[in-house]
Amino acid sequence: MSFNSDSKSVIHRKETYFCDYDHKAIQSIVNDRFQSTKGPVDLTKIIFKYVRDGIIFGGDHWQVKASETLRKGYGACWNKNLLLIALLRYYKIPSRLKANPMKNDFMKPAMGVAYLTVSSPFYHCFTEVYLDGRWIAIDPTLDKNTYNTFFMPRNVDWGIDWNGTNDMLLYTESIAGPAELYPDIDQALLFN
Repeated sequence: MSFNSDSKSVIHRKETYFCDYDHKAIQSIVNDRFQSTKGPVDLTKIIFKYVRDGIIFGGDHWQVKASETLRKGYGACWNKNLLLIALLRYYKIPSRLKANPMKNDFMKPAMGVAYLTVSSPFYHCFTEVYLDGRWIAIDPTLDKNTYNTFFMPRNVDWGIDWNGTNDMLLYTESIAGPAELYPDIDQALLFN
């Protein structure tokens, strides 16, 4: 099953070195988990939830292939969003990587005072997916357990659920400027 949303640029649907959706590990889960889905919005919601909760939030290098993040079972924003993009692109759903410059206080709930060691601005990435004729921002970075443990007790109210229609961004109160688009994921990861 594949979906071809409009005629969005091939660059937003292609496999790359880091976005390696033809890897056998990724092939295995797409064949096992996502085959019975009816349309691109429902499929995107299922894949989003799988990456959000099936891959634990945890620090890792940003130069990690999507298949490696899947194998490890954890990753930071770069890792989890790259896996999300790889799974979406496997189904020819246009998706792209973007990042917001953030004030370093966005990591305070997870790191405590150690957030002061994070550079400011710090770039937090997210995914944009092309559905129903428009780009929608989604971010699977925080799994439910991490969110409930570190963010809910501090009354962080942006949530981690996505309704399939509206933008869903994390850390909105800490955004320090306009989002940057990375049209070439591999180049962004190699030179960031």
